[in-house]
Amino acid sequence: MKVFEFLYNGCIHESAAATHSIHKTRKGAEMALEFNKQRAIKEWEEMYEPEERERNPFGQHKYWGIRETEILS
Repeated sequence: MKVFEFLYNGCIHESAAATHSIHKTRKGAEMALEFNKQRAIKEWEEMYEPEERERNPFGQHKYWGIRETEILS
């Protein structure tokens, strides 16, 4: 059986990606990734004024990904 992990790393320079959630389908993992990324974008927009966003581009030190993992029985 395969599962799909949604991985996230808040700072690629200080740590490795960790499993944020596990899903039965790739689509479920992609939906979780997109939901969390959109939430992070909103926080970024609230944190930086438009003129500051060029100096601090969204997600420049973050990682979002999906990993397929085989579950052994």
